[in-house]
Amino acid sequence: MTRPTIAQVFAECKAKNKAVFITFVPCGFKTRADTVGILLGLQRGGANLIEVGVPYSDPQADGPTIQRAHQVGVNQGITLYDVLATVREARAQGLTIPVVLMGYYNNILQYDETRMCLDSQKAGVDGFIIVDLPPEEAKSFSDDAAKHGLAYIPLVSPTTTDERMRLISSIAHGFVYCVSHTGVTGARSALPSYIDSFMARIRANVKHPLALGFGISTRQHFMQASALADGVVIGSKIVEVIENSPTKASRATDAEAFAKSIVNP
Repeated sequence: MTRPTIAQVFAECKAKNKAVFITFVPCGFKTRADTVGILLGLQRGGANLIEVGVPYSDPQADGPTIQRAHQVGVNQGITLYDVLATVREARAQGLTIPVVLMGYYNNILQYDETRMCLDSQKAGVDGFIIVDLPPEEAKSFSDDAAKHGLAYIPLVSPTTTDERMRLISSIAHGFVYCVSHTGVTGARSALPSYIDSFMARIRANVKHPLALGFGISTRQHFMQASALADGVVIGSKIVEVIENSPTKASRATDAEAFAKSIVNP
């Protein structure tokens, strides 16, 4: 079965006048054995694209919820090899929606950039979000990813200047991740008051589809963000759902139920 590309998913959702529903799952949380079932559950629940988190010992952009999940993965010894093996297994079991690896550059540096792109392509990965790779230093990796048919997805935040947004746009593939808040990840009670002007500023400087994340946790948030962005990311809330679910089977079904509550309540 042919898998849709990131570009195709954004185009299909746009044609249906809806935002791409992007979910985040840390690999190995609560155990590596849980992850494939959770990915498939999110797909059944209506997720259009999944970010798979690569465990890292110092996830400085993440809040307490995702930090705990990273630490669980680190404590289990989850490596990039394990993450790629998990994606391969999920593909073999029927995962068809795009998968983007999300993490920190040190893991990729240790693995080797070119080998990372080659092995990711073979495993069924569609792209990368590297939280701590500055755009001034990202062109080489972005070009390498593109050679392997993979998307490089940079981030913009409320403090990003217009000039830097244009630089980010020049190296991006797939979409650009718009960070709604300064600070770290984590569920919040509301989107910030400046969100409309922030997204308008990005639109004026970035030529790619935009996905809005950080702090989005409810259907109300999702619908509000959908009016501003081409895609909407929910991460910390999904990690909380998994964290509070007692068994391997329930983690998959609870993830599925949460996804349905966002897009098909």
